[in-house]
Amino acid sequence: MQLKSLMTLTTKTKILLIDDHQLFNDGVKSLLSSEPEIEIVGQVFEAKNILYEIQKTSPQLLFLDINLPDGNGIELAKIIVKEYPRIKIILLTMYDDHTLLKEAKKVGVHGYMLKNTSKKDLLLAVKTVMNGFTFFDESISKASEPINREDISKKYSLTEREIEIVRFVKEGLDSYQIADNMNLSYHTIKTHRRNIHFKIGTSTTPEMIRFANENGI
Repeated sequence: MQLKSLMTLTTKTKILLIDDHQLFNDGVKSLLSSEPEIEIVGQVFEAKNILYEIQKTSPQLLFLDINLPDGNGIELAKIIVKEYPRIKIILLTMYDDHTLLKEAKKVGVHGYMLKNTSKKDLLLAVKTVMNGFTFFDESISKASEPINREDISKKYSLTEREIEIVRFVKEGLDSYQIADNMNLSYHTIKTHRRNIHFKIGTSTTPEMIRFANENGI
């Protein structure tokens, strides 16, 4: 959709920025604050503070990261869509992932953009969603479907339990939370995670999350 096809916003759009990386969060604030049609009403760095800040600042639009240290952005979006249906949500993420895009659409968010986007596209996204449309990165929507999970399991010799642990890691759970969900001990989960890293050739949590996203887990 072209910028010229959208109505000009007549009042300032109140935006709440949600991203745990302060440098990035501050950067988006700096980019958008100079725009006369935009008001940055707050910044959030942890999932636990989101609902409080929404009540405090009454935003019209959220820029929301998917991977927060204490929560999953898509799951949080599902809650916000239900409790605050008038608030628009754009996921602003580093994950160029078709599966996540589909999940985002299912929960009812209004946009999905990559963090390497331009200021021009950020502004276009704001105008688009505030005029009642959606804004999803076209390059992601044209991406190929993820590889079959059974194929991934065979290729990397991952057990069903290990696949489930990878999925929990992708959702932002730590080893204690995963142990709780699976009724296993913390030390058992740590052992599984070490084995998973060995099998898939990773060594850090972000690398495991990237593996999960790339392979549709």
